[in-house]
Amino acid sequence: MLPRTEEVMGGQGDWDKASWRKSRRSGSDGSGSCVSLAASASCGAIRDTKNPHRTTIILPRAVLRAMLDDIKDGAFDLR
Repeated sequence: MLPRTEEVMGGQGDWDKASWRKSRRSGSDGSGSCVSLAASASCGAIRDTKNPHRTTIILPRAVLRAMLDDIKDGAFDLR
């Protein structure tokens, strides 16, 4: 079950304290475009590294894992 909007919005402070990480390949073309990831026991979060205080996308861990697997498999590559 997805968290309700108010649960996601109310938890923003907790994500500010999370341990964020980014791929070592992120922005390797010099564009500076990259995202950071953090995880809790039940959710994962994605944010823009250049603008960390803007919107944070929070997803259930299973959804985040499926999305990351698709990214690694090239499902979103521009052809």
